[in-house]
Amino acid sequence: MDRAYALVPASHRLGRLALAGVAALTLAAAATPATAATPVPAPHADAPVPPPAQSGKFVQTPLTRILDTRSAIGVPGDTQVPSGTSIKVATKLPADAKAVVMNVTVTKPTSSGYLTVYPDGAQRPTTSNLNFTAGQTIPNSVTVPVTNGYVDFYNFGGSADVIADLAGYYTDDAATTGSSYVPVAPGRVLDTRKPIGTPTVAPVGGGKTLNLKLAGTQGIPAQGATAVVLNVTATGATAGSYLTVFPHGTERPTTSNLNFGPNQTIPNLVTVPLGEDGSVDIYNLSGNVDVVADIFGYYQSAPTGAGFTPTGPKRMIDTRADGNHPIGPGATLNLSTALGGLGTTKVSAVVLNVTATRATAGGYLTVFPGNGTGRPTTSNLNFTAGQTIPNLVVVPVDDSGLINIYNFAGSTDVIVDLFGYFTDPAGGPTDLKFGTGTSQYGQCGAPAPGPWQPVSEGDSATVGAMPGPFQGSAQQPSDIQVRFVVTDPAGNISNYSATSGFGANKSVWLAKPVSGAYSWYAYATDGKTSSAPSKPCFFQVDGDSRITGVTVTSNGVEGQIFQGMPLTFTFTATSTGSTDGKNISGFCYAMNQAPSVGCSQIPAVNGKATVNLTTGQWGSQALYVQAFTASGWTGAPTIFTYYVRWQ
Repeated sequence: MDRAYALVPASHRLGRLALAGVAALTLAAAATPATAATPVPAPHADAPVPPPAQSGKFVQTPLTRILDTRSAIGVPGDTQVPSGTSIKVATKLPADAKAVVMNVTVTKPTSSGYLTVYPDGAQRPTTSNLNFTAGQTIPNSVTVPVTNGYVDFYNFGGSADVIADLAGYYTDDAATTGSSYVPVAPGRVLDTRKPIGTPTVAPVGGGKTLNLKLAGTQGIPAQGATAVVLNVTATGATAGSYLTVFPHGTERPTTSNLNFGPNQTIPNLVTVPLGEDGSVDIYNLSGNVDVVADIFGYYQSAPTGAGFTPTGPKRMIDTRADGNHPIGPGATLNLSTALGGLGTTKVSAVVLNVTATRATAGGYLTVFPGNGTGRPTTSNLNFTAGQTIPNLVVVPVDDSGLINIYNFAGSTDVIVDLFGYFTDPAGGPTDLKFGTGTSQYGQCGAPAPGPWQPVSEGDSATVGAMPGPFQGSAQQPSDIQVRFVVTDPAGNISNYSATSGFGANKSVWLAKPVSGAYSWYAYATDGKTSSAPSKPCFFQVDGDSRITGVTVTSNGVEGQIFQGMPLTFTFTATSTGSTDGKNISGFCYAMNQAPSVGCSQIPAVNGKATVNLTTGQWGSQALYVQAFTASGWTGAPTIFTYYVRWQ
């Protein structure tokens, strides 16, 4: 069989990506265009003044002990809190703090009881944050509103020592720099029994520290995350001890996140900043203990995540109440966020205090969003038979508005209290898109890291609608600006602005993009006030892939190919590059014409594809085959020739 190969080893892709809107930005090429573009001077990337409006942002603080009744910290003496009394504790936070995040621990109680934390000056709620038995040491994370800089701690049932460590606070203050929250699908990031998140199966020894890399895993971005929300569980301890979770590369604080006794399994929700390398350290004081950690979300420096609104405790359900019943083994309880008084409020996550009590067997609870399907393999709360134990839970909420509580074994009663919720920004630019017209990239809404963006001349990301206050206002169109904030793969943030106006089509030339994941958002400002940010947009750029070879083979035998005969062709291609975008995604093939005129596409598996064709007219035939990568690179066509005999 005659075969002729014509392979041009250059990969093609034209060269600019524009961020356009009521105004436009242009991102320079990752490859040289076929026709060189006229250079455009690079402008100064100006700082966004003022920044986008942002409410409910989280301000991380060093883990600071603000209360310890054993050492007269936060209180005038070193005495336990008597039963039926409250103590008033200063948070030492700025006046703009609207809610505080603390790790609260009860130790050495003289009898069973509970602790309630609530805003000073407010009526004490009938709910609880911690439940304990005599002699027990038990922690729980607490998020509570704060109005005058103080919070109150009420103890019921014997006397007890109380410890509180400040982890951060929420604020609406425009002048305060904070982080927004991004919930992720619950996922296990550490289990020293498996191993998950650690190279060996081994507990954490006494006085030892385990390092856990989180950035770039389980939905946490490689750049831009400031802190993470983990449910940390200690299990199988050989001695009483505690765990401290802190940013890698920083001095270990003298506080603790989780206290436990021998053979106890106990969880606690931890909000911890990431170290500069995107990891955290977990320190164990004494004995050996296995550690399990599940991720539930992260905080980011970008304002496009969710902001927090505290509600104070609102009881969603108590299965002990008349008409309710415990959750049976393997059963799931479905709750609507409307039970917490949210009604039709669209929320992205809720903060719940979940308490298990009167369990008939040891087990665990898993709290997850949706209609009851897709339960994760994580856990939120572990308990033994007869135990009453709480844990704070931050759970994502999807469009169904439903929350599920799964019980593994035995029957257990459950009490659920809502303490607040997260909502995404509203009032920013909308109708953001990749591409123009009927571009294949479409709406800007894919989760990170987003689709691969083949950078081509004229590609753009569009802001289709401006926020209401900036539409048809009394201001001149030239007074209103669209601000574009772009984060590159290294985490560098660039701010660019373009004047809005009717028919405006301004652009500025940005630096040549490197390979990796990008994000961007937009907001509007008149120089005095700003809109909220748009939803974030994500895309990936592959700047260095090359298709290095395409081969075509056939099962046809030379001289024995006739009209109407079926033939099988196999296409194989290889490529190079630094990202997963280099992977061969498919082939474009056409008979007796270049693929640019029109072609059929077939997906590739491991760089290979097979197609069955039936021969048509007699004479010399040319099969044009072109490979393309996941990121949009295409190779020059390879031409496979053969002769079809007349019949």
